[in-house]
Amino acid sequence: MSFVFDASSIFEAMLHGKVRVLSGNYTVDLARYELGNVLWKRRVLLGDLSEEECVRLVNLVKRVLGLMKVVDVECREREVLQLAGELGITFYDASYVHASYTMNLPLVTEDDALKEKVEGLVEVLSVSDVVEARGLRGPFK
Repeated sequence: MSFVFDASSIFEAMLHGKVRVLSGNYTVDLARYELGNVLWKRRVLLGDLSEEECVRLVNLVKRVLGLMKVVDVECREREVLQLAGELGITFYDASYVHASYTMNLPLVTEDDALKEKVEGLVEVLSVSDVVEARGLRGPFK
């Protein structure tokens, strides 16, 4: 089974060394910008990443996204915007939900507020659920 991963779950998988679970699965093209923003926030606002670590993680993000099937949101902008308004979520989040819904695949997110808002529309899992279901070795903590 395939899944649609949002940026929060991609980052979570990276943090826990579970990048394998992402391979061959889907995300949207906006994920690269969301992940870049996470790194910027960690470097500039939180200060818990050095410049060197940040550059290393940017390169890792590029490699990880290269393992995934990246869906282009461009031709679906109007539908995504409408979905965002209906659900009261960001355009970024709506792009993942739209991909999940149109491809009839579970959405993988660590965002509890998003999980709550899309309940009943799409199946929602966390990356730890997928890791466990796939039987990947090693603890996920």
